[in-house]
Amino acid sequence: MSVQASQIPDLLKIGAVPSNTAQDVETAVLEPVVHSDKFCRFVFQNKGILHSHSKIEIGLKNLASGAIFPVGVGVYSLIERVALKMGTKTICEIEDFAHWYAYKSMFVANENNKERELYQNGRLICHAPHYEDGRGNVGPAQGGGESNTLSANVQLDWGRDYNDYRHSTGDAKLDANMMLNELDWMNLSQRKFEKGNSVALSDRDDDTPLFQMSLSELCPFLKMNQLPLYMIKEQVSLELTFSKAGSNKDSDASRRITQITLSDISTSALPVAEIDTAKTRLIADYLYFPQEMMEAYAQSNANMSFTYVDYQLSKYSVDAGSIKSQAIRNIGGAGRIVSKLFWGIQDEFQESEYLLNNYYAQGPKRTYTETPATDKNGTATFNIKYNDNFLYPIDVDNSARHFYNVQNTEGLVPFVNREEYCGEGDMTTTRTAVGWVQGGNGADSGDFATRKGHSNLVSKFFWSGARLNKNQRINSRGIELYFKVDELPTKITRNDGTDDFTSPGYVQRVYMEVVRTATLSNGYFQCYYA
Repeated sequence: MSVQASQIPDLLKIGAVPSNTAQDVETAVLEPVVHSDKFCRFVFQNKGILHSHSKIEIGLKNLASGAIFPVGVGVYSLIERVALKMGTKTICEIEDFAHWYAYKSMFVANENNKERELYQNGRLICHAPHYEDGRGNVGPAQGGGESNTLSANVQLDWGRDYNDYRHSTGDAKLDANMMLNELDWMNLSQRKFEKGNSVALSDRDDDTPLFQMSLSELCPFLKMNQLPLYMIKEQVSLELTFSKAGSNKDSDASRRITQITLSDISTSALPVAEIDTAKTRLIADYLYFPQEMMEAYAQSNANMSFTYVDYQLSKYSVDAGSIKSQAIRNIGGAGRIVSKLFWGIQDEFQESEYLLNNYYAQGPKRTYTETPATDKNGTATFNIKYNDNFLYPIDVDNSARHFYNVQNTEGLVPFVNREEYCGEGDMTTTRTAVGWVQGGNGADSGDFATRKGHSNLVSKFFWSGARLNKNQRINSRGIELYFKVDELPTKITRNDGTDDFTSPGYVQRVYMEVVRTATLSNGYFQCYYA
């Protein structure tokens, strides 16, 4: 019997196909048609239905010293810009992708991060309770080893124990001696060690680690839709522009990796990360249903419409001094339907010598000197104005409300603690991860040796967000962001032994979620703003 139009399920919607429908999956390994250390393009085969969770496999090579991918974004730190194209038309595109992904990564549950993301893409942002050793002067009352219910702090969890580097069994303060080391496969250089001595780079393992990026993570369009490639008559391509590889100078730090401090690494040298072009490939899954069903679906859906969201970036430099007074910034969006927006501030000179690299959002400066009369947290004040009305009746300056606004924007709770978000409290451990302190009150310093004391996670997830709740088209004036910050941390001065470098300043990135519509008519795509 022929398949009737009313009997055809929506083959493109994830989860919409009945479980009793026969389905075949064909996996094809695609090599990039263009590939260099700065750019890569894949072209899909026009057959079947592209599975949205197809993966891109990628890795680095020729790292002369130890490195891991930045905590929080993992292998996605390699991507600066991503674009999905149909012929010459761009369906979706994201600039400064790794910064966008740093925000999105906050909403991945710890169990998923630890059990899957850690190994698949090296995201490394899992959290766990921090229990003290229990030896020395630390006892059960402080959450020592004799207790498995009392936790002193929260710490990163990479599925392995912290190593104890104490020199004396009587040490009362253990945190400074406890380090979380990377798993062997996390070290991107894969250098061999024999009795504590590193082997020459030429003798290192050739089997350097490879990681995977999901198409649905790279392209929001594929989050809810699967492409009917067999119905498309145009070339479907995915373009990736890679982030800066950097050099061994502080003024040209890599945006791809986080340095691991090993004893045999010069304090003035940073690893140079190079894409391993010989191993980059796309593992594409093509779905097939019974032929008569796919033909009937194509005939009854000759004209299709997709509604999806795309992200537009607006960024500009901000001065740490002038940001103390209120600034009004027009971020665009005129004539478009904008469902939400989120923003964060980064120091553009943040190096690969930090756990998060540059993929973070700086919160207000805090002053903690263990003196209650003078200890304080800075505040950030925000409001949004669009269509001649303010989103909030009064400016929002409470950090708890900022956190709630982010939760309300995404419909999910960020998996970061209060100190990591806005710097309040003292719950992030001062233990180190690959040599870099996670929490505490350490200050930035130009001296490499003392820069390890810098708090790598405290107040580094201060993303702010707002959901525009009226579902209105933005008028010709656009969206205005009102903001001010009491004080940002002091700019970092670097020294590589010969030259001093001062941070050029902060950059504020604002991402708008814009509603778009794409139509597929007789095999050809058209796209436009809703």
